[in-house]
Amino acid sequence: MIRSLLVALVMLVGANAHAAGAADDAHSLFAHANERYFAGDYAEAAKAYGEIVTRYQIEDPALYHNLGNAYFRSGAYGSAILYYQRALRLDPPAQLAEALDANLGAARRTLQTRYRQSSDEALVYADPSGVLYHVSHVMARTPLAIVFAALWTAFFVLLMLRRVRSGARWPGRAAVPVGIAAALAGLLVWSQIATDADHRIGVVISDGAKLREGAHESAQGKDLPEGIEVKILEGDESWTQVELSNGNKGWIEAAKIKQI
Repeated sequence: MIRSLLVALVMLVGANAHAAGAADDAHSLFAHANERYFAGDYAEAAKAYGEIVTRYQIEDPALYHNLGNAYFRSGAYGSAILYYQRALRLDPPAQLAEALDANLGAARRTLQTRYRQSSDEALVYADPSGVLYHVSHVMARTPLAIVFAALWTAFFVLLMLRRVRSGARWPGRAAVPVGIAAALAGLLVWSQIATDADHRIGVVISDGAKLREGAHESAQGKDLPEGIEVKILEGDESWTQVELSNGNKGWIEAAKIKQI
C-alpha cells in the first residue's frame, strides 16, 4: 500500500505544486509520517499525513487510508471513520476498498462497544438519498466531468466538420447520438451537484460533543457519541446545524464535526 501511495503522491504533487521543491517536501513529509507510524507514534503520523492533505490539496484514497489508520491506532475513531469514508467516496481499487470497509467496520464496532451503555443513537446515518442521487452517482464526479467535456468537444467538432464538408453526411449523423450523450452526461453532472448539496453527511470527530437546541454553549443539549454520522443542514465557522438518523435536529460546535 505504501509503495502505491508514494507513486500517487509523485503524480499528484507534481501536477499541483507551483514551487520547484514542493514535491520533495511532500515526499519528505510522507516519509516522516511513515517513520512515525511504524515507530508507534500514531498521533504524529496522523498529523503529518493530514498536513500532506491540507498543504497540497491531495485527495487520494490510499493517503486517506493511511490517515484513517493512524487516527484509528491513536484512538481517534471518529476521525478514522471520517477518512475511511472519504476514501471510499473516491472509488478506490477493489483491494483497497475491501480494506477500507473492514477498517471502517472495526472503528464503528469499537465505538458501539464504548457507547452501548450510554447512548441509543445509531452511528450510521440512514441513506437519505433517492433514485436521482443513486442514478447521478453511477460515476465519480471527476471522471464524469471529463466524459462530459469530451462528448461536448466531440459534438462541436462534428458540427464543424458537417459545415466544412457539406457533401459528407456522416458528421451530421454522428453528431446526433454524441450530442444526446453529452446532454445526458451534463444532466448527471448537474444532478450530482444538486443532490450533493442536499445530502451532506458529516462525522462527529470529538468525544463529548453535544447536540444543542440553539447555536450557543448555554443552550440545552444531549451528548452525542464520537463517530456518529449526521446530515449537515447549515452552519457557520462556529456552529453547524445537523439532523440525526432518527430525525432529531440541533446544533453542534463546528470544530467537533467534519463533512465526509
